[in-house]
Amino acid sequence: MSTPSPAPELDLVAHVPEPWRPYVDLAALRGVEGFLAGEVAAGRRIQPLKAHVFRALDLVAPEDVRVVLCGQDPYPGLGVPMGLAFSVPPEAPVPGSLKNLFTELHDDLGLPAPPTGDLTPWAAHGMLLLNASLTVRPGEPGSHGKAGWPAVTFELLRRLASERQGIVFLALGRAAQGVVAKLPLDGHRVVEAAHPSPLSVRAFRGSRIFSRTDAALAELGRPPFDWRLA
Repeated sequence: MSTPSPAPELDLVAHVPEPWRPYVDLAALRGVEGFLAGEVAAGRRIQPLKAHVFRALDLVAPEDVRVVLCGQDPYPGLGVPMGLAFSVPPEAPVPGSLKNLFTELHDDLGLPAPPTGDLTPWAAHGMLLLNASLTVRPGEPGSHGKAGWPAVTFELLRRLASERQGIVFLALGRAAQGVVAKLPLDGHRVVEAAHPSPLSVRAFRGSRIFSRTDAALAELGRPPFDWRLA
């Protein structure tokens, strides 16, 4: 007996960008759809909007990825998630973690703090801003921890690391570092630092992650990243 097709509002497989389909475990993604169907049946909201769930993949093709910034899960604020790790829409307040990231950007490279928390330009320059989980319940951080997203996102990173060369993995915090440590890293580089959260900012401050990423790219024979946001 064939597996029934998901309801149109839950058909995430259809929204995976074509260049990324070989990198996505579609069977694992169907499992995520099952979890989300339960959320919908229980009357719970899901964010970001379905059209934005794979925005990190929409904005950069596999062959153009130069840096991967690993996040955990979307911001829980209502309407805030936009499908890019650490990023928020231009109209949203800049979260503490992002403010600390921008402070380090200025201290490290002398670049001004941008007026918003929208990191879309980084994606356009070749950064994959990927969270471990791509959806969340509004107001409840980590609420989709049992959705099965890591089976999708980790496998995507594993396939990317296996098939591409010359990527810098920027791992901020223990969760991201644990993910990156399991990847096949031959031909790549890893830059680690504490998470920029206000809870760990003292350890993050002075980490120079931006110039260190550029140095890692240079080791790989690649030009420095364009970090400008303002």
